[in-house]
Amino acid sequence: MLLPLLLAAAAPLAQSPDGAEWALQTLPLPEGGVIEVSALTMWREDVVLLATRRGEVWSVSGVFDEDPMDCTWRKLMEGLQEPLGVLVEDDRSVLMVQRGELSRLIDEDGDGAFDLVETVCDDWYVGGNYHEYNFGPVRGGDGDLWLTTNRAFGGQPFGAPKWRGFALRIDAEGNMHPECSGLRSPAGVNAAPWGDLFYTDNQGEWCGASKLSHLVPGSFHGHPFGIESCNDELWPYPHPGQPPNRVLMPKVAEDLPHFQLPAVWFPYDEMGRSPAGFVWDQTGGRFGPYEGQVFVVDQFAAEVLRVCLEEVDGHWQGACIPFRKGLSCGAIRCCWGPDGSLLIGETDRGWASKGSETFGLERLSWTGENPFEIHTVSARPDGFHLSFTQELAPGAGEDPAAWSVESYTYMLHSDYGSPEVDRATLAVTGVERDADGKGLTVHMDGLRSGYVHELRPSGIQSASGTDLANARAYYTLVRIPKD
Repeated sequence: MLLPLLLAAAAPLAQSPDGAEWALQTLPLPEGGVIEVSALTMWREDVVLLATRRGEVWSVSGVFDEDPMDCTWRKLMEGLQEPLGVLVEDDRSVLMVQRGELSRLIDEDGDGAFDLVETVCDDWYVGGNYHEYNFGPVRGGDGDLWLTTNRAFGGQPFGAPKWRGFALRIDAEGNMHPECSGLRSPAGVNAAPWGDLFYTDNQGEWCGASKLSHLVPGSFHGHPFGIESCNDELWPYPHPGQPPNRVLMPKVAEDLPHFQLPAVWFPYDEMGRSPAGFVWDQTGGRFGPYEGQVFVVDQFAAEVLRVCLEEVDGHWQGACIPFRKGLSCGAIRCCWGPDGSLLIGETDRGWASKGSETFGLERLSWTGENPFEIHTVSARPDGFHLSFTQELAPGAGEDPAAWSVESYTYMLHSDYGSPEVDRATLAVTGVERDADGKGLTVHMDGLRSGYVHELRPSGIQSASGTDLANARAYYTLVRIPKD
């Protein structure tokens, strides 16, 4: 079914409000369609495949043509129940997770539409609560599929089912294996290029701030909802234990051996409120100078966040840095286009979100202009090293007075969210410039493991006289390097 387009109000290649280096393009939608994007991927080279919260599956052709305003929408299927993720198997089949099952959609005759739905796994149950979402699937390094399940909020008229708030692994035979517990609202899940699994979670009760976390088999991520499932014989790991209430997060990590601190905390409102889908930049430089970094979309703030990760003493940790605001709507899904542009699927799903629209599909493309921003932040035994995307002006950032550094953490408690607690100001004792002029090592006293370290430089310019954009970074220092 081909439908006429409702042209987007924004002009093509409208500039992001943060600058000219990335161009934001709002794509036209099918007239009369309610395109609350809930799943998004590329299919058959240059065709966009997406699903909506209302259970429709669409293809979009022509998005990467010279004039994407002439793109073509085609409805391929309807009647699914809240499909919130998609994974392509081949040019005739894709996997989608619905509320009650992991499904395979098959195009039997090769005409581009799906003719058959097969159940891959339905070993979990639902309790009839509106918030029993499931996210994924994504393929782990071992080839198995992984899902994350949302905890329920409110009544469950069909009873309280097991395995809510878990990461589930589905093997090649379609059998379910619970792997991680204590998740709250795990709206995004993806595999790193090296095969490890990560997920995003939303701030709330027992989750002091939104976060990006590593899914380590057997790990517990802090929320007690559904923890009784760990008494089931299907749970192959030691019981994680009941989490304490009103305890600092680093202390919880000391007392509960299976408690997993996140790789990155996203400070509330400074770095969005509700992180969702995320992707690693493997575009080969076609999206700018951030190859290997992670881009995360936020469902409330209608923005894209940037994360750089490193492994320190066996734990993934790193910094989050602002990237681009001003999307048309809260964003929930993203994927790379064949040209290296970032496609962003949007819906407010009835929740409050920034932006002028309630749903949409947008495309963010690099213009080729090099920004002047913090590129990476990495931990040192007595501070942090920051690299920049351009050479610094002589003396820029070398005065310790140019740096404001604070550290804080969060409470693990039953309250909704946590303030930034146990805050301290760190004294910068010295700054060293890299030989190539594109990096600074900032030495300081008072580093604390398990704490966010907020770095705010001031007065830094590039060698060409450009002011530093997004002059702040938030490093989650779980482990302090020994050397």
